[in-house]
Amino acid sequence: MRRIRVVQLVAGIAIGDQSGGAEQIGIHLARYLDRDAFESAIFAMRGYGSAAERQWLTRLTGEGVPVYGLTPATGSSLRDLGQALRALWSLVGEFRPDVINSHSERGDVINALVRSFHPVHPRAVRTMHTDQQWQTRPWLGSVLTNGLFPLVFDAEIAVSEAVRLALERRPLARLRRRKSPLCYVGIDRSLFERLAGDTPPPFPASLPAGRPLIGIVGRLAPQKGHTYLLEALPLIHQTCPVHLAVIGTGPLEAELRAQAARLSIQDYVHFLGSRSDVLAIMPHLDLLVSASLWEGLPTVILEAMALGVPVVATDVSGSREVVQSDQTGILVPSADPVALARATASLLANPTQAGRMATHARRLAARFTVQSSAPCYGEVYRGVVEGGR
Repeated sequence: MRRIRVVQLVAGIAIGDQSGGAEQIGIHLARYLDRDAFESAIFAMRGYGSAAERQWLTRLTGEGVPVYGLTPATGSSLRDLGQALRALWSLVGEFRPDVINSHSERGDVINALVRSFHPVHPRAVRTMHTDQQWQTRPWLGSVLTNGLFPLVFDAEIAVSEAVRLALERRPLARLRRRKSPLCYVGIDRSLFERLAGDTPPPFPASLPAGRPLIGIVGRLAPQKGHTYLLEALPLIHQTCPVHLAVIGTGPLEAELRAQAARLSIQDYVHFLGSRSDVLAIMPHLDLLVSASLWEGLPTVILEAMALGVPVVATDVSGSREVVQSDQTGILVPSADPVALARATASLLANPTQAGRMATHARRLAARFTVQSSAPCYGEVYRGVVEGGR
């Protein structure tokens, strides 16, 4: 019996550099789908030429997962989208996939176009990684998400219960009685083995010592709420002086640096940029903070949990599905620096409580692995190929 051919359509493979959690999920699916039943490939819409991208390309090629696309950016979003569409169109003619699973807004657009107009007509599946998509073009997102996508896509997969509810609340989805499968995203199971290793990763030379170290990981963009954590830092310092490691890059970097200087905390805030060694840095954190205004299902929280790092997170969509307040971490209202400061200072002042939460969190995070989510995706792919929606 011929294997089902699946292309994971991602924005890029420069994980930890220009790409994030959604792209990482697509990569892991290509790696962990049952190879007796599925033949996987990855199509990356954009190539960055970075060290992180080269590292993943080498790894995937070595594992027998072909990677296509990786077209350099032109500086124009429209031209970039056109280039990606042409490259994907060509790949579909050669690889002849049964299913294309897209993992980004623009990826969803070209997936829908290929599904509708390419002679091969591969089944189109999209994974919705957050319940707050199309923030920069809400009118376009409303037209596509509410009007076009329920008609074109063979399946729309939710990564969390909050996302599933958002998909099924759409008027057209309700009218057609369309259900969205819930396949929780996950982290690599091997991460849970790191705590048992004999040799812990060395303390990074770029980080300061002598004070508790808290960290925030993610793109420097409005969604991640960095500005509220910076506002909270002077309040945290009143009871517990700390250093803050900010891992990631993005359009708000200059603004956040200026804010740190304005608050006179620049000596305690360390902008580390994009890092390929996040998982080596994380075990040295006394606390991970997620200050997001919205999330799908944040893999960085799961990674911290797996590594035994206590978590403070905002009480938003997917975050509340993995952080059980006062049991596996502390949840606080979003956009509230005072609440963020109180929760952070409280956990730092009570290491026994923090350790107990981290232990419970590690057990919970073990349920969210890509090895357990891949079969869920496999069932969706089989369903759409066999003609079911």
